[in-house]
Amino acid sequence: MCEQAKPWISDNARVLVIGHDPRLQKSDTFARYAFFADYFFKPIPTSQSERAKYNLAASIFSCIGYLTSYQIKVDEISITNLCNCACDHAPKGKTVLIPEEKAIQGLEEIRAILNNSNIEIIFSMSQQVNYWLQKLGFCSTDEDFLKEAELKEKGLRHDPPYYEANKGRAFTRICGEEFSADNQYKLFPILHVKNWPLKGPFKKAYEKGYINCVNSLKSIN
Repeated sequence: MCEQAKPWISDNARVLVIGHDPRLQKSDTFARYAFFADYFFKPIPTSQSERAKYNLAASIFSCIGYLTSYQIKVDEISITNLCNCACDHAPKGKTVLIPEEKAIQGLEEIRAILNNSNIEIIFSMSQQVNYWLQKLGFCSTDEDFLKEAELKEKGLRHDPPYYEANKGRAFTRICGEEFSADNQYKLFPILHVKNWPLKGPFKKAYEKGYINCVNSLKSIN
């Protein structure tokens, strides 16, 4: 059994945010709760390493606030990962792989969260997470995105394995677009919140998608 991060669950949740995995990309630091969400509700830390954890949590609440025109309160957000188990670090410059069996398990856990909540909207972060959610039939699909985001064999066969897509920048096809999850939830693919607020090339490539998302959620019942 691997070490597991806990989902951050709010009893009042109307929104679920789905991230990637619980370990920081360049270290073995492991989040007790997904995205260190608990840090946001504690006094702001003074040490640099602890402040970085707080900042990551704060980025989620800030990003979701923007995307929903601040109609969603911080206590109406639940947060989890597609994989709450520590995945193998990827080689330098590569993306951590979520193995298919872990993605299947993670989707079961996500559905359990949804079945015990009043969640209406889902934000799913990163290209790989959205690839698995579409591939495993959780939400409506963009066939061109699926083909372009499919895993290359050389990444799967590498030791340690890593995620690399058939075609670069496949995520620009779907980021900020509205999909239907399990025929009852609105789902919006977004970037990992480490890229919030959007800057430089990320702003150029993805701002249009984010504005589209904001406009789609202007009026939340």
